[in-house]
Amino acid sequence: MAVTLLGQGDREGALGIFDLAFHDCEPNDIRLLLLLKLILVFESGNQEGAIKRIELLAARANDDNDNDATYLYAQVLAVMHMKKGDYGRAISLIERVKNLAPKNKQYPPLMTISLIFGWSFDQPDIIVKRRQCETLYHEGRTAEATEILRNIMTTSDEDTQGSRTNVDWIADFIQKCVMTREHTGDGASGSSKHDETATQSNALS
Repeated sequence: MAVTLLGQGDREGALGIFDLAFHDCEPNDIRLLLLLKLILVFESGNQEGAIKRIELLAARANDDNDNDATYLYAQVLAVMHMKKGDYGRAISLIERVKNLAPKNKQYPPLMTISLIFGWSFDQPDIIVKRRQCETLYHEGRTAEATEILRNIMTTSDEDTQGSRTNVDWIADFIQKCVMTREHTGDGASGSSKHDETATQSNALS
């Protein structure tokens, strides 16, 4: 109901529905319900307010050694920072909690958020790094972009490396970097890194 009201432009009504829902849910469901409400706050335009409140929840979860909650909050915060364009912060969050990731990739709370808000949590670290590569490339910082690209290729899991989408993106990005090198005349060191990366890309293909 809350999401329907949001789609109709009734943000206050949507938030009100969430407030009422707290009285009807089980104690174990309060965490997810509160998180959904804060995501709604974020989507309604108060991005900084939502982020600050989830950061407080994440800090408490960390103090309580609640690994499930810490992982959940970090994933949501990472997507929020991605949506704001702060890719460095998103990467930092994801890297920090990688060891807390559940073995079941279909993590129910994240699936619920995806279904309601359309957010994607499929390997967001790779998505963030791709965007960071593209941003650095467009700023003319090709060498830095290449370093991140090499990191993607050497640290990704087998599923990511074998993904057609990932392989195609890597090949396309390397081509852009090669063309930039040809036009700007990078030095020997930069050229060597490009050649090494291209070789790794051919191996993935």
